Amino acid sequence: MKNNFLKINLFLILVSFSKVDGSSLEVGAEYNFHDALNYAFNADIDTLILTTSGGIYTTPEITLMDSQQFVIYEPIVIMAAPDLAERPIFTHPNGGESTSKEIFRILDDVEFKGVNFMGGIEETNGCKYGLRYGDYINPETNQLTRGSEGAVMKFYDCHFEGFHSLKDQNEQGNVIFFKRPEDEDLTQTNLTNTSVIFENCTFKDIGDEAIRISEGEKYGGDYGVVACSLLVVRNCTFDDIDAECIRIYGDKDTSSVGSSNIDGNLIVDHVTVVNSAPEVLYAKNFRAATVTNVLVAYGREPGIYRPDRGAFSLQVHLSGSTISYVDTFNLVFTEPMPVSGRIGGVKGATVDTTTIYNYDPMFVDYAIGDYTLAEGSPLYGLGSDGEAIGDLRWATNPPLAVDEDNLPKQFRLSQNYPNPFNPNTTINFALKNPGWTTLKLYDLRGREVATLFDQEMNAGFHSIAFDGPALASGMYFYRIVSGDFVATRKMLLMK
Repeated sequence: MKNNFLKINLFLILVSFSKVDGSSLEVGAEYNFHDALNYAFNADIDTLILTTSGGIYTTPEITLMDSQQFVIYEPIVIMAAPDLAERPIFTHPNGGESTSKEIFRILDDVEFKGVNFMGGIEETNGCKYGLRYGDYINPETNQLTRGSEGAVMKFYDCHFEGFHSLKDQNEQGNVIFFKRPEDEDLTQTNLTNTSVIFENCTFKDIGDEAIRISEGEKYGGDYGVVACSLLVVRNCTFDDIDAECIRIYGDKDTSSVGSSNIDGNLIVDHVTVVNSAPEVLYAKNFRAATVTNVLVAYGREPGIYRPDRGAFSLQVHLSGSTISYVDTFNLVFTEPMPVSGRIGGVKGATVDTTTIYNYDPMFVDYAIGDYTLAEGSPLYGLGSDGEAIGDLRWATNPPLAVDEDNLPKQFRLSQNYPNPFNPNTTINFALKNPGWTTLKLYDLRGREVATLFDQEMNAGFHSIAFDGPALASGMYFYRIVSGDFVATRKMLLMK
């Protein structure tokens, strides 16, 4: 009887929705999004396409299950239909006025494209969380489903706004939050080794840390066990954040040797932060953090729940972690710390102080939230890759003319973009002088796997595309030699 009931429900859902092909389903905002997810998980649908421009995708809360968050049980892609005038919106009505309501619980791989997550609009009593990764207990059956180890969460061209408990501006909220095990069994290690990628995303009006991945180390993270093995935040803007934009912990091991000293990879590249609390990034004991091309401007005091988080702007830990190409302007700090520590590399991490700037970014109109860089902004061309510092979506007014004598003042090897990549990426570099130049790729054992070029090159800014379909997924090093100039950087191929 139960199976027949399920089949009938699935048939009715299929009649309501429009199946595009064997693996995709179009969904309008007039339907309960719980039904769309349930059908997808039971009918081998791997992509849900949201077709209502500006539509609010939510649940009517008719049944106990309807009142629950949307649960990602199996891998799925959720995306806006092409060419919509406005992004579709996800929220939850929170009719029971829960102080900890979330829109999504993530148990497995998920990819969102072109959608808004709204925690404080009129159609809800307020959501504290946008998404939480962790175990889930079904309220009807009391059945525990554990989150998948190694889950991959991707967000492209998404907007997150208004996350405060019960829409109270003085209460906390997070965009993404990693939970401890649901049954508090601290020996469980299933909530580990995840990958989280945000690209071309905006975070606005968040009542605590926007991205919080700190529970693993605090609640049972053993040596060599990390909740997140890859976090990428690229071409993103954070606006009005009450605590850190990014707070992430590695494991408890701070040594530089042994199998447990590997903490995964953190890549923060081309990020703009405005009107936010002092402490923008805190990567505790997270080795291999690479922070580049970050703009932090017009700061403010932290939210009332985090008055002690006002000492620094960016901080990374442990050897292998670096900060470079950062511009800060008009910041506010509420805790004492030497100026040299405001952008800090501790426990062996390094900061390239020659690429830390204090320029007015010259926003077109900061007062109305237009953070476009004006044509005369000093940030154009100042980044590690020859682009502007900050979120490149705001870098739309580059200088109209370039001085022909404007050759590089120093040698430079930039971080490849994109990184991680699959399988194509681009490497930019600057040569102060002409000369014989080589660029080679090595694996983690130091074995040469590719020669990108080996030739005479002129002084100037250069770019080379690399295609690595024949290489296995993993970390590689690329090394340039030109005269006395030698530099090495890491790149991550993720298939």
